[in-house]
Amino acid sequence: MRSPVRALTKALAAAVTAATLSTPLLTGPAHAAPPAPAGPSGGDGTWTVEPVSGGHRVTLHLNNPLPVRDAVPELAADGRSLGPAEESPDGMTLTVVTPDPAVATASSVDVAWNGEVPETTVAGIGKAAPQPPKSHGKKAPTPVDPAAPGPYAVRHDEYDLGDTAIALAGLGGRQAEIRAKVYLPEGARGRRPLVVFLHGRHSACYNPTAWTTSNTQWPCPAGQRPIASYQGYDGPADVLASHGYVVVSVSANGVNAADNPYSEDRGALARGEVVMRHLDLLADAGKGVGDAKLVSLFRGRLDMADVGLMGHSRGGEGVVKAALMNAGRATPYGIRAVLPLAPTDFARATLPGTPMAVILPYCDGDVSNQQGQHFYDDSRYADAGDPAFRSSLMVMGADHNFFNTEWTPGVAHAPASDDWSKRDDPVCGGAAPSRLTAA
Repeated sequence: MRSPVRALTKALAAAVTAATLSTPLLTGPAHAAPPAPAGPSGGDGTWTVEPVSGGHRVTLHLNNPLPVRDAVPELAADGRSLGPAEESPDGMTLTVVTPDPAVATASSVDVAWNGEVPETTVAGIGKAAPQPPKSHGKKAPTPVDPAAPGPYAVRHDEYDLGDTAIALAGLGGRQAEIRAKVYLPEGARGRRPLVVFLHGRHSACYNPTAWTTSNTQWPCPAGQRPIASYQGYDGPADVLASHGYVVVSVSANGVNAADNPYSEDRGALARGEVVMRHLDLLADAGKGVGDAKLVSLFRGRLDMADVGLMGHSRGGEGVVKAALMNAGRATPYGIRAVLPLAPTDFARATLPGTPMAVILPYCDGDVSNQQGQHFYDDSRYADAGDPAFRSSLMVMGADHNFFNTEWTPGVAHAPASDDWSKRDDPVCGGAAPSRLTAA
C-alpha cells in the first residue's frame, strides 16, 4: 500500500462515513456615524464610519472576542459585505476601508463570514449537537472497508521541543511550538513512507476551570493550557500506521494565535514553515542526527522520498504552501501526494505535478463557500501537460469541525462546538436524517 493519496483519501473518507482599495478621497459632507448598536437587537457591538483617503473607514468594536474560525472575518454594512476586515490583536475590533460612499449613511454594521451575515448564533460551546434518528434501512455492504486496520500494531508517542522552538518569517519572526503526535507501525521493516498531518485554525488555549478559550497570546496566558488540536486525528492516523506508514501530526497553535493580525496571507506561509521545519527535523533524525528523542523514534525508519501531506482547513492551504516551498529547494523531499481537507484557499495557489485529493464537507458552517474547490479546479487547468492525478470529493452530511475529535463536543478535552449553526436546516441541521453524527 504505497500510495499516500489513496491511503489518505480512503482513511479520511472512512473517518467521516464511519465515525470533517484604493480610490481618490471622496468630496462632500462627511457622514461619520456615531457609535450605535450593530443590529436591531443584541448586535455585535458599536461601530463608526469616518472619511479617510480611499473612501471611508468602517470600524466595529465587538462586545465579545471574535469567534476563532478558519474563514476570514468581514464587515457588512446594511447586510452587504464590504470584504475582509483587519482584525485587532485582541480580536475585539474589525476595520475595513472601502470606496463605497453608501457606508456613510449605513444603518447597521455587522460581522460577516464568506459574504453573509450569520442568521443565528453558533451552538453553545461544549454542548453536543442533536443526533439524527437511527436509520433502520438495509445498506449494501462495502466490498472493502477503508477503515479496517492493516497488519501492524500501532504505537503512539510524542516529541516536544517547546512553545517557542521556531521563529516564523510568515509571522514577522514571532515564535511557535515544535510539537507532534507520532503513530508508528510496530514491526514494519525498512524505511517507511511518511505522512504529515497539519490541523487548522482553532483557539490556541483554554481555561480548564472557567471553561473558556483564548486566541490572542502564545505561549498560553497563566492559568490556561494549549488546546491539543494536533491530537484530533487518531482515526485516520491509526489506520495509515497499521498499513505501514509513519504518521506525524504536528501542532500549530502559535500560528493560530497570531495569523489574522500579523500576516497578510492568514498564516499560510507560517504553516508551510512549520511543516518544512518538522520535515527537516525528521530527516535529520532518520540519519541519527539532532534531538535525542526524535532520533530514538525515527533513526533508520523514514523514507523521505515518499511523503504525503494532509492539512485540515487553514492547514490545507498550509500543506499546499509547504509542497510549493519544498519544490523550490535544491534538494527537495519526495512529496508524492497532498490532501487538503475542508481547506481555505485565500491565495488561489496552484500545485503542479503533485497528486492531490480535495475533501469538502457539504455541511461546512465555517468555510461555507467551499473555496477549497479552487485547488482542484485551478491546479487541474493550470498546465495542460500536467499528468498528476487530482480528485475532489464532497462528503454529504459532514460539517467542518468533526473531522478533528479535539474540535468535537462530547469527546474534545477543551471547549468545542458544531460549526453548522442553522439547527432547523432540512439537510444539515442536527436532526436531519442526512446529517452525519460526530462519530
